Amino acid sequence: MNLLLVGFSLLFSVIDIRSHRIPNRLLFIFVLLLSIVAYFVSAPVHLFSAAIIGALSIALLFLGLGAGDMKLATILGFFFLPTTALIAVDFLLAFSLISGVSLVIKLLRSRRFAGSIALAPAICGAVIWCAR
Repeated sequence: MNLLLVGFSLLFSVIDIRSHRIPNRLLFIFVLLLSIVAYFVSAPVHLFSAAIIGALSIALLFLGLGAGDMKLATILGFFFLPTTALIAVDFLLAFSLISGVSLVIKLLRSRRFAGSIALAPAICGAVIWCAR
């Protein structure tokens, strides 16, 4: 499961950095592969985590969060993030640090904060940190 997480995280991050989009087909393939592996290794799934992330993401859509980022975070929460306060704090800390690095890189490259940043690296990096 963790190998799929790291491999697809790299793929999602590269695609999001280049095009600021996360393709639905790729998300579907990811969910399908994770479901198959989770079934065969009897890995737990975290429905409550996915529901919380999905609800928060819907609210964040109105603030500019991309729909692909929302779907990616919900999928990763379902398979990799149990609902505990410690996991939530770890996720938010890792997400904030990686997003901050992304903002600094954007500022250095374009000399301004205007525009969008790719959040897939921050989402995937935070989940990898929590799933370790």
